Amino acid sequence: CDETGKVRRHLNVFVNSDNVRDLDGVDTKLTRGDVVTILPAVSGG
Repeated sequence: CDETGKVRRHLNVFVNSDNVRDLDGVDTKLTRGDVVTILPAVSGG
């Protein structure tokens, strides 16, 4: 999280293929069987 409590922009966090930014952010409730995926952004050039 950043200093405001939100997921940092360079991280993508998904719960069951839904981005937590589209849900309740870091307050998204998890239930048994949920799949959490954390993907760091990758760039290059």
